[in-house]
Amino acid sequence: MRKLALASACIIASSSGLALGAAPSSAASTAAPGSTIDYQLTPELKGGRLDALAVRISLEGDPDGETHIRLPDKWSGVEELHKAIGDLKAQGARVRRLSPAEVVLTHAPRAPISLSYRVRQSFEGELEAGSPPFRASVMSDRFTVLGWAVFGEVAAPVGRPVAFRWGPTPEGWTVASDLDHGVAHTGDLLDSVLMGGDGMQLIEREAAGGRLRVAVHGTWRFQPADLSDLLVKVAETSSQFWGDREDDFFVAVTPLANPRGGSAQYGVGLSDAFSLWTTRDSSEASLRHIVTHEHQHVWFPGRVGGVRTGADEPLDYWLSEGFTDFYTLRLLLRSGEWSLEDFAAAYNRILREYASSPVQGAPNAVIQAGFWEDPNVADLPYQRGLMLAALWDDRLRRSTGGRNDLDDVVMAMKNRAENGGRNAIENLRLSYASLGGKGLENDLRALVDQGAPVSLPADMFGACATIRTVETPTFDRGFDSAATNAQGGIAVGVDPQGPAYRAGLRNGMRIVARSGGLDQDPNAELLYQVADKTGVKQIRYRPAGRTVAVQEVVLAQDLDEAKRAACARRMGGL
Repeated sequence: MRKLALASACIIASSSGLALGAAPSSAASTAAPGSTIDYQLTPELKGGRLDALAVRISLEGDPDGETHIRLPDKWSGVEELHKAIGDLKAQGARVRRLSPAEVVLTHAPRAPISLSYRVRQSFEGELEAGSPPFRASVMSDRFTVLGWAVFGEVAAPVGRPVAFRWGPTPEGWTVASDLDHGVAHTGDLLDSVLMGGDGMQLIEREAAGGRLRVAVHGTWRFQPADLSDLLVKVAETSSQFWGDREDDFFVAVTPLANPRGGSAQYGVGLSDAFSLWTTRDSSEASLRHIVTHEHQHVWFPGRVGGVRTGADEPLDYWLSEGFTDFYTLRLLLRSGEWSLEDFAAAYNRILREYASSPVQGAPNAVIQAGFWEDPNVADLPYQRGLMLAALWDDRLRRSTGGRNDLDDVVMAMKNRAENGGRNAIENLRLSYASLGGKGLENDLRALVDQGAPVSLPADMFGACATIRTVETPTFDRGFDSAATNAQGGIAVGVDPQGPAYRAGLRNGMRIVARSGGLDQDPNAELLYQVADKTGVKQIRYRPAGRTVAVQEVVLAQDLDEAKRAACARRMGGL
């Protein structure tokens, strides 16, 4: 996914390849000499500690004697990525930096030229929870960087081939990237993640016909081998569902600091990889949702038709993220990684968050405008899209007497995409109607464009579970947690009518640590250590806000083993 996913968060075991400490070789380009743009990244040590990542771009210059290169600048809500880049030098050309993110090289027509620069971390310490962790992380003993944050993009004709290779790797270090699978064009290069370090663990596995590699920095509550086993299971289940054998896939796992306590996970799906940042208290079980979600982005939205890009992209997140989440829950149940109780709990968390969202009724245009600014707006397309998928799945089952469901729809969307249908929403609309469903135009207008509330049928899961409506308090911390994190833990936006204020929290107090509480659970007590001019004290309260009507999944009672198995199939869409 292109946005962050927030939640609570190796020894080489391989017979097929990469040796510890060796630099993976890139796939050689078959393009004619001089036509390929070559990229190289080298970890540079100084005094035994990582000082910078050296990037070198080598190419044949443009025929008019001027070659323009766009440096990293803005990506997925993060700005000023260029602040990490310095020491620009050119060979065979004169370099001018027209702006912080634009470079022009002046040279003889078609001359062989190169641009080199160094990438250094533009902030202190580890990446921290509270903002998207997409900036280049270059620490003394390791690095994690996205291609979008480190590679300059040459303003070259579309289709010009690109190649990548690692420079010399420091002794004792391991480096790895999805670029090791091969790179064909600039999109592959930018949509990548690169990791390296002294002691970085790397596991290789065969998964659904492809090579899975998992790179992990640091030590964790979980064993990297267990995470790799989970990923293999996810890949196998996805392959069986989608009917595709896996390509090579890479997963990067990087620790995330959260100095004020609590757990956090961020993930981003890339072309043939995903990168995961999580606090060290994450367990393998707590990572199941996020790793499955990111893996489903192999298919959603690209392989079912694709969505809009640029500033309009958030308009389609209800499909690209919401449908991804729907199939995340469904495939986790099908794979056996989740029990019926896990599945119901995940549904209930989403239903509760949707019902209590202060922006629940926002039109789709509000998501476009506020996705990167307001966490509540950012969550809405995930919630709305999952509920629409569930609603349309149920309606299609009913209208076709159980012959077809949403699985058939997304397979038809995939087929349309393979035959030139380059719009996932149009593929959805046409596929749904062709399989016996009522046209979606009215729902798209009312439930997506206008933001009317989505409600699920009480008997959607048949005899296995009931969806009932209850009155419950909303989750309300009582202060602006995002702004507080941005201010380094200084409490901001404390609501005088809220539970935190009643417990003693005031604007300007510094939150030192947090313990207790469950994600979005208004009944799980929170405990904060806070400091003010009088010293450090504890503030304890239930984060319960206004009362709202919430739908919730209630499993049928007294399900024996046979009925549980049947319900797992039914609720998993089989």
